[in-house]
Amino acid sequence: MTNSPLDHVHDVSGQETHRLTTLFPPPDFVKSASVERLNGDAEKLPRHVYADQHNKLYPCHSAPATWMSALFFADKRAQFDENTAHTIHDRITKAAAYFGIAGLVAELEKTAASLDEDEDEDEDDDWSVVWLSKEGQKERHWPLRNAQEVKFAAAHFTRYRDEFVFDDRHKIANKILAKAAAYHVDLENAADALALAAGCGACAAKTASEFLQARATLLRRSHSDVAASLEKLAAAVDQNPEHARTAATRLKLAAAVDEIDRATHLCRLYDAGGLARPEEVLFAVTEKVARDFMSQNVETTTGNVYALTDLEKLAVDDLREWLGDEFADAVSTGGVFVDCEKLAAIVPTLDRGMAATFDRLLQEKQVDAVVKQAAASNLLSDEQLYALAAQAG
Repeated sequence: MTNSPLDHVHDVSGQETHRLTTLFPPPDFVKSASVERLNGDAEKLPRHVYADQHNKLYPCHSAPATWMSALFFADKRAQFDENTAHTIHDRITKAAAYFGIAGLVAELEKTAASLDEDEDEDEDDDWSVVWLSKEGQKERHWPLRNAQEVKFAAAHFTRYRDEFVFDDRHKIANKILAKAAAYHVDLENAADALALAAGCGACAAKTASEFLQARATLLRRSHSDVAASLEKLAAAVDQNPEHARTAATRLKLAAAVDEIDRATHLCRLYDAGGLARPEEVLFAVTEKVARDFMSQNVETTTGNVYALTDLEKLAVDDLREWLGDEFADAVSTGGVFVDCEKLAAIVPTLDRGMAATFDRLLQEKQVDAVVKQAAASNLLSDEQLYALAAQAG
């Protein structure tokens, strides 16, 4: 992304207009203005009605256009050299006086200046995007100083994430998630994209190697040298699966594949093209996925995990025979039908001896564990995430 000088006319996406008018609510005469009065026709408007005559930016042909130009220029002023900025400001000021809105523009500029002073005191952690421009000037975008700004940043991250290389979107996502937790923000539809980019998940080593091999296959004809490198990397992952299971390795793999996708233009196939982003594979098993998994399964103290739907295959007489009358009565309705909700609530509390008997009963009934010895009680452990990823793969 860039932060080149921009006015409301050239803000095609509407992103900056939305941000600025949220910070500085426009007066009614601006809100109700027609497109012609706000923007004008660039082919018909003479150059002298623009505050930046050289670039034809900041039109001042009407009161609404002048106010919007003042708004955008107040935000973008630092991107001009001092002499140019002074000239543009002088033209906006004269236009504001001509249209009788000098007071409103002066108030706008005063408010913007006070916000700039506040921003200077902000920590970089209060901004999603922080970088140095080619001129060495620090630029900060998408503030994170309150819940509303966090929601705005999260929504825009989802929309513009592919404009950032993986390492950058990884940092940005972690910042947004940290602030969302601090302000108790429900990220809604943006939550999954942020969690994946932040690396809040895992995958099986086999999944990682198959992912690398699939990329190699896509590139074999057009970029044979890159494909060969990816195949070697896939083989290395297969030979050293324990290394591929570390978060640091998966982050490096994601950054490497992201760079390849950009260089070979495979990134154009994300979303509508059906091609997964690196993080959508390498961190696919997130905490949310694990929690959803465990809501549909039950774990015994022996570490085995069974699908709740499979428990419906058990009969009360089976439970009575293997685990006794007290247990059968506790998990049944009237001693006739097994109540799966009761069973799911009690099974995780069984001691290891009873749990082992329960395991043998299920083996007898040909009910296989979804995950064996998963240690699933710790939903955040890498071990469980790997196990779930292996099952998903």
